[in-house]
Amino acid sequence: MFFHDRRQAARSLAWVPALLCLAMTGTAQQRISQDTAIRVPELEAELEKVYTREGPLGTVSRRLYIPYPRPNVSSVMTTDYVGREGLRRFEVLTYQVFDDVYQDAERRYSEDNGKTWTAWESDPEAAIVCAGDYSRQKFVPTGPSRGCYDPESGLLVQPYSLATFAGDPRQTGLRGTNYHAFIRTSADDGRTWTEAGMIRYQDGPEYDPARLRDPAFLNTNYAIFYYNIIPAPGGGVMFPADTSGGARVFTGRWNKGEGRYRWTAGELVSISPKLSGYVAEPWLAVLSDGRILLDMRGTNHGTEPRAPGRHWYSLSSDGGKTWTEPADWRYDDGAQFFSPATMAKILRHTRTNKLYWFGNISPRQTDGNSPRYPFYLAEIDETRPAIQRATLTVIDDYDPARHTSAVQFSNFYVFENRETQEFEIYLSPYGQYGNVYQASVYRYAIRLK
Repeated sequence: MFFHDRRQAARSLAWVPALLCLAMTGTAQQRISQDTAIRVPELEAELEKVYTREGPLGTVSRRLYIPYPRPNVSSVMTTDYVGREGLRRFEVLTYQVFDDVYQDAERRYSEDNGKTWTAWESDPEAAIVCAGDYSRQKFVPTGPSRGCYDPESGLLVQPYSLATFAGDPRQTGLRGTNYHAFIRTSADDGRTWTEAGMIRYQDGPEYDPARLRDPAFLNTNYAIFYYNIIPAPGGGVMFPADTSGGARVFTGRWNKGEGRYRWTAGELVSISPKLSGYVAEPWLAVLSDGRILLDMRGTNHGTEPRAPGRHWYSLSSDGGKTWTEPADWRYDDGAQFFSPATMAKILRHTRTNKLYWFGNISPRQTDGNSPRYPFYLAEIDETRPAIQRATLTVIDDYDPARHTSAVQFSNFYVFENRETQEFEIYLSPYGQYGNVYQASVYRYAIRLK
């Protein structure tokens, strides 16, 4: 849910299954799972229902996908294809009790594009692992992002975050949390992975699994990744990350002689505190003219005087080395709009070849993170860039019959179905009920006209 300010592994890591992890108090954590989920009759009946709405871009359908497992707990989904082609898919399901703490990860696979699935099993890779007076977890916040195939190396390249917590976050929340970004690669289209090391952009200690809470390590090379990775213009791959003071884009080129990637960091993308309290949660896209677009969340909290709530972007014409000053997203007629402190995502559709923006636009001035609705799909005018107002298509919106006024349509995973060419979105609307941390996973399918 990202209420807090997020600015505040190699093979040697023992990523063992964490069915029960002793907390710092010495008591065992009770695992949440689909096997122990409470089946609520009203929710079970909803699983059979599909709701549709029409918009300028096409038809949006919504259905309940995975109900919350027990009162005051959210189900949260990450899902996509495994590899660069084919119909093999994965799902990683985690549960949220505290803000931004994703625990008790489970996973399953489908070989037929989601028609049938393996049984849910504990996911050791995304487990919270206790180690003395701290704990660690990778693939935060919810699970792995799709890797990017690089023809230069013949490898699938996938970044991830390693988080370390001061204590057990399932008891204390994200107290004393620190993040570093890592890379792993696959030579068999995502079925197995080899760790390739930590991303470094500052002088500081190398990664040492025995010294994860060393202050010198914690204070350098801070980076969060749960965004996207794309082919880099001119070869290689590139991905964005939250880093100290703002966002950065990292570019990796394969060094055949060394048999590894060499990574370079673009300049820091930051913003005036008069405009936004920060820029964060970056997402990359390549425009039709070759420029690179970096989409970023902002906030009007911390601005003095209070600034309007906006969403931001920056452009690069040199492959991600340098970036323009962040500008606020506008409509194609030049008009500004309000947007809360939420993440947006951008995808190019294989059939239309158009670029689409998924995010929150508010009908009124926003207050930091709120309100996180309506949730829109819109086509991007790539020449400016800008949001094409006439294409605004509501994916979902606050409905007093279904939600509290605190509902959030903001934390979502989206990809294009390789068979149907529909956009698939998986979203847990926090604030759906009285307790913000009681939410189910909903599946949205968008069939473009």
